[in-house]
Amino acid sequence: MVTPVQIRPKTAEIYLDCNATTPVLPQIAQAVEHVMEHVFGNPSSSHITGLQARYILDNTRRLGRQVIGAPRGRLFFTSGATEGIQTAVLSALTAARNSTNLGGKRWLLYGATEHKAVPQALEHWNKLLQLNAELKPIPVDKRGKLDLQFIAEHVGAAHMICTMAVNNETGVMQDLSALEEVIRAENTTVPWMVDCVQALGKQSLQLSETTIDYAPFSGHKLYGPKGIGFMYVRENAPFTPLIIGGGQEQGQRSGTENLPGIAALHALFELLLDKEQQVFQSHAVLEGYREKLLKALRSAFPTLVLNHELADSVPTTLNFSVRGVPSRDIMDVFDAANIRVSSGSACSSGVTRSFVLDAMGLESWRSSSAIRLSFGPATSPAIIDAACERIRDAAMALRQSCLLVSDTNEDVDSNLDGVVQLRFDSHCCYLLIDKAAGEMAVIDPVPELAERIERLVACQNYRVKAVLTTEAQATDSPAAMLAQLLCASGCSAQRDAVGWPLDAVGGCEAPVECQVEVFGCLRVGARRLYRVGTREPMFLLSSPLTNEVAAPHVDFAFIGEQHDVKKLAKIVHEQTLLLARRDDAFRVVEKLCEVSGDCLPCQLIDVSLEQQQEWLEQPETLVVDVREQQEHQVRKLSVDAEVINVPLTRLAQFIYSHRAQYNQRPIVCVCRSGHRSAVAAQVLARHGFEQVSHLSGGTALLIEADTRNKAIFTN
Repeated sequence: MVTPVQIRPKTAEIYLDCNATTPVLPQIAQAVEHVMEHVFGNPSSSHITGLQARYILDNTRRLGRQVIGAPRGRLFFTSGATEGIQTAVLSALTAARNSTNLGGKRWLLYGATEHKAVPQALEHWNKLLQLNAELKPIPVDKRGKLDLQFIAEHVGAAHMICTMAVNNETGVMQDLSALEEVIRAENTTVPWMVDCVQALGKQSLQLSETTIDYAPFSGHKLYGPKGIGFMYVRENAPFTPLIIGGGQEQGQRSGTENLPGIAALHALFELLLDKEQQVFQSHAVLEGYREKLLKALRSAFPTLVLNHELADSVPTTLNFSVRGVPSRDIMDVFDAANIRVSSGSACSSGVTRSFVLDAMGLESWRSSSAIRLSFGPATSPAIIDAACERIRDAAMALRQSCLLVSDTNEDVDSNLDGVVQLRFDSHCCYLLIDKAAGEMAVIDPVPELAERIERLVACQNYRVKAVLTTEAQATDSPAAMLAQLLCASGCSAQRDAVGWPLDAVGGCEAPVECQVEVFGCLRVGARRLYRVGTREPMFLLSSPLTNEVAAPHVDFAFIGEQHDVKKLAKIVHEQTLLLARRDDAFRVVEKLCEVSGDCLPCQLIDVSLEQQQEWLEQPETLVVDVREQQEHQVRKLSVDAEVINVPLTRLAQFIYSHRAQYNQRPIVCVCRSGHRSAVAAQVLARHGFEQVSHLSGGTALLIEADTRNKAIFTN
């Protein structure tokens, strides 16, 4: 079993995701360790050990009041900002339920770019308390600023209004003074919560001088540990404890206090209040860091677009998009280069789009390509310099993979050859590439991938023989328009509704296994592509044509959405690889016996992480690195076993080319996180590879050869 102390930072890691969380500063970790070992008393105990603990608790509260400018009102410790948000919402909505003035329509207002914890808390407590108010997001403009006119029109009938000081994705700052003016002009008593999580240490706060009712904070966003936060509540603001039972924190938040976490806040507050400290950089220095990073990014990615105005944002956040490059591709290659960034809020990491950028009304491609780069006020200039160099390396890998257009004459080689599967959600598009001939065909293009395909054609100067679909398309369809763009490189201008060249009709004998008449054929390099059927055709790709092979076999069949076993059995053989237009289950590629349900697949080898590490030390093991080419290029795996790079995009071609060569060999599939490798391992096992496992946890839990003796996990 891998223990927590064996998991260490990755080699030369550059962490630029501080809006998600931060490392714990040494002096803060020291305070935590000291309290855990030596001042471990319960602050509610009356003996000396308890009194010592109570002093730390009370003194931290005193320092916290100074940091946020709150000599008055409540200040108590929580598990973090989410708990604080829950407390604020419960308090405000309980007061609303108990109010005698409940006539007419009532709103629960929140910023459209608010952290998801806010609307979800509002929805939860509104339902639980049966308040029956309507949640209403406050619109923002393209700069991410809240619509003050909208607030003025709705806040008078609001039970609560929730805004944030600094947005966690874009770093955009709201004008709290302007918000206060419009809110209080229309409603002097409405409870107002301001999420101050991203403001701590980046903005000056004087909360007691405002009419903000609730302000939650979280320690781990500013070099403290996770699981500790604090909450400000204005005096006389409605208040209902979220956690009751025990009376701790003067009954405001029951449960034995997290004294080590509170000690961490004590050390943090001391730093924030020390005018002589040199840990946190000045605003001007942080702006210089941001400018240096932005210069490196713009040099690496010429089509980069910022998703926020620098003047509106804290200097520690950059949110950008690169036209034509999905955020996942940038994330993966940055991660391979040991640069840690985010595609948005870490709490929404499963989402491929940014709801924040969508709310701002930015173009769709910017939302799906957004990258958030965030550093902290304690970041060193050496980290910034190293990050700029790594960014250039990552961009070079993307150019060499034809994911970025190069403006130089460098020798770009994508190494793509054979059948390539591109995906968007569950939709599959196939590229048939003959690298030696410089020719390719496209089957079932997906609109969202069109720009990537265009870029690949331009990058490699391919001659496109056809852009085909497995169902008829209108003349103004994305597939037809893509064909129009690509056919300048060589395909016939005369095409039918599925893109088939009219000069490739008839005159072909069917391949060996095909028992039905073929509609026509065309050459793509050394192979022949056949068409079967008219309105909803299937396309058959032959084995390479040579002088010795007069009657080619069917190696691949592009079947669209047709899974009729009897029909397929007349055109393919048992070893033909079937490729569908949709792949909801991520099967990647199938055989005829799988469609009919007659296959007996090999079982994955279920071994422990330690056993897999032993496999990786054996030269006979084959490590299949299923990361994309640019990830593999930036950070190659250091293991004793043989390593080959087979991204999921090329897995079908790998199975075709190597099933006889590798089906008996021990194989470990590896990727960044373990998700892609799990898919690849399942696919290989289904196709007869008998000794396949995958590295659960991905390269994050990989002990590489050069660090094995140190038991350090590196990427």
